[in-house]
Amino acid sequence: MMEETAPIATLLYGLIALPISFIILYWIKTRKDRHRNEAGEMEYKSMGHALSFFVVEGAALIASLSVLITAVSAIAKYVIVTFMDT
Repeated sequence: MMEETAPIATLLYGLIALPISFIILYWIKTRKDRHRNEAGEMEYKSMGHALSFFVVEGAALIASLSVLITAVSAIAKYVIVTFMDT
């Protein structure tokens, strides 16, 4: 039988995860901005460089969104358990 996590622990995990998600998204934005030329177009040295950029950026974006979804659901769970529990 599994024990339930305390509601306050769920809230803390969610609040800690939110900044992590935003930091990852900011890192993706700054990384993308470094590869823009004066015209605003993406510029790469080679095809391999472009491919590796897309793989790393895609993996980071998916990870960030999954952390964001987990954080929001943890906060929602805390609100439901704390305020809707009768």
